[in-house]
Parts: sequence; structure tokens; C-alpha cells
Amino acid sequence: MGISPEDMPEGWTNDPKQLEGFYYPGSGEAHLAQCHGLRDIKLLLMGTPESGEMQYIIKSGGRYYWGDLMIDYIFEITKPKTFPAILCALATNGDTGLKYRKLKQVEELEMESHEQRVAEEEEEDLFVPYNPDAPSESDK
Repeated sequence: MGISPEDMPEGWTNDPKQLEGFYYPGSGEAHLAQCHGLRDIKLLLMGTPESGEMQYIIKSGGRYYWGDLMIDYIFEITKPKTFPAILCALATNGDTGLKYRKLKQVEELEMESHEQRVAEEEEEDLFVPYNPDAPSESDK
């Protein structure tokens, strides 16, 4: 969604470089959204580093959602309903210009991240040969 810089609410960004580290498949954020029943998630906006806010707006199934990376809850934006109107509300009143409904978790949220599970699964298949008579690096 192309948003001109003058239409971007203060403290928010849609810069791909700022968004690229979040909501990728298998990330903790994507897992949290899936635990709330959301699928095919698209990250639209993030709080800027300068704002100090870690909030975000995502889209799933034609609806818009607000969340914060520091909390384990996601809220459906119930008013306004369109992305241009959401941008206008954010520009005018900040996030207080939005009406929310807290989503219920439909799946258990595991404390262990997906990345950690993948790393542990990969470690199980790792074979490192060991020779107790091999010289150590410090002997060289």
C-alpha cells in the first residue's frame, strides 16, 4: 500500500527496511497472530524508532488489527474500518482515534519461539566427531 510521506501519520512508518524484520513466516509476531486466529497476515505500519513506540498495524482477512510488540494481545480495529480512514484517525488523534476489540486467543501461546524450536531440531541432527587425542588449538 503506497502511502505518500505527507499522508503518513507522525510516529509511524511503512518503510520496507523498517518492516522487514517483523511478521515474516515463523517469527514470534506471526505466531502470536496465528494464535489469535489470524492468517495471511500483512504488516502495514510500525511505530518509528524515533517515536519509541513498538506498535504495529496488520491486515488479515480484509480487517485491520493493532498490536504492540511488548504485549501478547492483538486488537481488531473496529472503527474506522478502511485503511485511509485509519491513517486519518492516526494523523488526527493518534491511536486514541481508533476503537478496538481485544481478540481472544484460539490457540495456546507457547513461551518458546518458533526460531528456538527450529534451532533445537537442527541441533539434534548435528554430528560432531570427537577425537580425544586430537591436538587442541592451544597446543599449536
